[in-house]
Amino acid sequence: MGLLDRHVGLFRGSLRTLLRRESDRRRYADSPYAWLFQPYMGDELVALASYTTPTPTSSVMSLAAVVLSQHQVRTSRAFVMTLGAPDQAESASLRQHQLLCQAGAMRPPSRENLSELVEFIGNRPVIGWQLAQRIGALNALLSERLDFALPNAQVDVAKLHQRQLRRLHPDVKATNTLNQAMTCWQVPVMDLQSVLGEATASALLYIRLQRVMADAA
Repeated sequence: MGLLDRHVGLFRGSLRTLLRRESDRRRYADSPYAWLFQPYMGDELVALASYTTPTPTSSVMSLAAVVLSQHQVRTSRAFVMTLGAPDQAESASLRQHQLLCQAGAMRPPSRENLSELVEFIGNRPVIGWQLAQRIGALNALLSERLDFALPNAQVDVAKLHQRQLRRLHPDVKATNTLNQAMTCWQVPVMDLQSVLGEATASALLYIRLQRVMADAA
């Protein structure tokens, strides 16, 4: 649990979030999803990234989830998916969306497909760059199809980066992009155009920030 201990405060979230999670935990106590609401006792996390393209009738969403531990990002254990109506793939803008996100063939945003995603994530803590903005549409879809948003403990890597920068280098202007943050902390910059690339990059940055914090302790 060492990876989480140093940022337990960041994972707590707001009181409203905690109360909602506790309410959901009781509500789903006898459902197949009950285990998702239980405290996680392991040492893995899941880095999550998503990108949404709105359309006149609905939206297309590509997302990636990558497992990480204290020392490595396990890209071999990644979940990548695009959700949208099959007929939307004929749109030129949405073909461009798929080309940039590199998230595979479009699948319907069904209960079954969303269940596959939440079961992959499990009850492990979720991290990501500007996480609230990235998963807002996903949580709305989950609430519509499964009747709950992601119950996992969450940390925004962008906020963690800014906090550490203010703490160690108060005179340095905060950077606003993931690429800039990776350069700031000397993490090798990688291709961020795909959702898998962004999820992997946020995982690498998180691990690096953990090491910086340990060295400064």
